Amino acid sequence: MATNEEPPHSKRTRRVEPITRRNAKNGAVSYTFQIDIGVRPDGSRDRQRFSYRTLAEARREYRKIATEVATGSFVKRDSTTVADYLTEWLQGRRDVRPNTLAGYRHSLKPVIDGLGGIGLQQLRTSDIDALVTLRLHGASVSQRDKRGRRAAEVLAFLRQHPDGRQYGEILDELGKPGIRALDRLVVSGNVSRPGRGRYIATDPNEPDRPKVPGKVSSRTVVTMLVVLSSALDDAMRAGLVARNVARLVKRPGVEHHEMSSWTPEQAIRFREHVRDERLVACWLLTLAGLRRSEILGLRWSDVDLEAGTVSVAQGRVVVEGRGTVTGDPKSKRSRRALPMPLDVLSALRAFKVRQAEERLALRERYPDTGLVAVNDDGSPIRPETYSNDFSRHAKDAGVAVIRLHDVRHTECGHLTWPHFGLCSSRILAPAGW
Repeated sequence: MATNEEPPHSKRTRRVEPITRRNAKNGAVSYTFQIDIGVRPDGSRDRQRFSYRTLAEARREYRKIATEVATGSFVKRDSTTVADYLTEWLQGRRDVRPNTLAGYRHSLKPVIDGLGGIGLQQLRTSDIDALVTLRLHGASVSQRDKRGRRAAEVLAFLRQHPDGRQYGEILDELGKPGIRALDRLVVSGNVSRPGRGRYIATDPNEPDRPKVPGKVSSRTVVTMLVVLSSALDDAMRAGLVARNVARLVKRPGVEHHEMSSWTPEQAIRFREHVRDERLVACWLLTLAGLRRSEILGLRWSDVDLEAGTVSVAQGRVVVEGRGTVTGDPKSKRSRRALPMPLDVLSALRAFKVRQAEERLALRERYPDTGLVAVNDDGSPIRPETYSNDFSRHAKDAGVAVIRLHDVRHTECGHLTWPHFGLCSSRILAPAGW
C-alpha cells in the first residue's frame, strides 16, 4: 500500500522524482533536486539546484518546474526586486520624451515605494490589488518590508524587548512561520544571539520607509497600472517573469468628463481682450491651434514671414526634477510648415520689431535665445507662467477659464476672414497637423 510518510533512512525518496534528503550539521532537514533548465551559450547543460524544507513542497515544485521547462515557460530564478527592475526600466527608456519619462517615474513611484522590496518573480496580483485598494481608499502607509511580513513581525516583536527574547517565547508569540523568519534574520545579520537561546534585534530602531499616499483619483490609479503593465511586458520579453500579473488586476472605472472648449464668440472676445498685449502674437498662435510647448519652443528661424508659415521643430516643456527642457515636438506629424492667417503673421512681424527694440535697450544683457516667446528682458517664458497668464486673460475677458490645451478644440471654422486666426486643430488637421 502506498504511503506519503518520509523514509527514515533512505536519502533518495523516489526514483521517478530525483529528490534527495539532506541533513545539516544543526539537524535541519531539506529536500533538494537538480533539473536541466536549458542550454548555456557554450552548448553545455544549464542545471539549477532547488531546495525545500518539506518533501511535499519539493515534490510539488519539481513537477511544476519540470512542466514549465518542458513547455518552454520556465523562468530562471532571479533575485531582482520590483524596485531594482522598475528603476532600471526607467533608466533604459531613452525612446520617450523627457516629460513622458517624468510621467512614468511619477506613476511608478507608489509601486516602487509600496512594493519595491518584493522580488520581481514573487510579485503577485494580490500585491497589486492591495496597492490599488490603498491608493483609492486608504491613508498613507509605509513601504512593505522587503524581508517579508513574517520577518517584519519578528523584528517588531524583538524591538519591543531590547533585552531580547527566548526561542520559546518567540515560538509562542509568532508560531513556526515566525521561527522560520527568525532563522533567516539570524543568517542575514538582522538578529543576533548574545546568549544561548536568546535573540535580539541588531538594529533596535525601525528604519524609515517611504510613504505611499492614498485616496487618489481612479484616473491616477489606472495610469499607474498601465505604466506598470508596460514595464512587466518588457520583463516577460526579457525572460525575467513568466506572466504579467498587472494585466490580471481589475482597473477602477474612470469617469470621462466632457472636454471644455470656447464658442466662436468667446474666442473672439478673448482675442479682442489681448489685442494690445505684448504677447498678442503668442495668444493668436494659441488660438490658431499650436500647443503651449510648441509656442514656447518656437524660434524666429522657424517663422517664414514671407511664405506665411510657421514650422514646429521643437518644444519646451516642464519636466519634474529637471525644470524646463527643450526637446522634440510631441508627434512626428507636428514637424510641418503650417500656413498662418494674415492677422497672426501681422502680429508676429510687430512682435519681432518690438523684440529688436528691447534688445537694443539692454544691449549685451539681452540673451540671444532666438525664441519667439520671451519676456521683455529676453529670458524665455516659463510654461507655468504662460498658462497662468492665459487663465488671467480669460477671466478678465469674461470668458470661461478652460485648460490652455482645450483651446485647440474650439470650433471656429465658420468664422469670417478677419477672425480666421481663430482656427482650431480640426482646421489644421488636413495639413497633417
